[in-house]
Amino acid sequence: MPSRILALALTALAFAHTVRAEDLAPGLWELSLEARVDSEPGFQPGPITLNQCLTADSARDPAKLLGPIASAGATGCNYSQKNYLGQQFRFTMQCSGVFELKTTGEVSFSSTKLQGTITTSSSIDGKTVEFTSVLAGRRVGDC
Repeated sequence: MPSRILALALTALAFAHTVRAEDLAPGLWELSLEARVDSEPGFQPGPITLNQCLTADSARDPAKLLGPIASAGATGCNYSQKNYLGQQFRFTMQCSGVFELKTTGEVSFSSTKLQGTITTSSSIDGKTVEFTSVLAGRRVGDC
């Protein structure tokens, strides 16, 4: 019986290690977001680039790095869901400000790079507008 308990404990420890996300490296990050408005194929806004300093404390949570670019300047934003699995981060964010955004995203990351997609819907003049964005990021140096 003790050998079964030990085997179970070692299996649980190995699984816990694979589920824990690798922390992002603290420092200056450059994030680039390129959006496509699904209902307007001819409308291609230019990419948005944002530089953001990530502290050692914030580096343990990709949500802290992605929040400012995922909310697109909206206010009253909160994550309603955050899921981490290995080097994958999936989230849903709701913003209650003027734009009333709902954003979902899936991002793959390492300590120095990230990439993913973000889908955002908003009501503009009573019409729901949805757009999909491609996100890329990299650590560019110290803050």
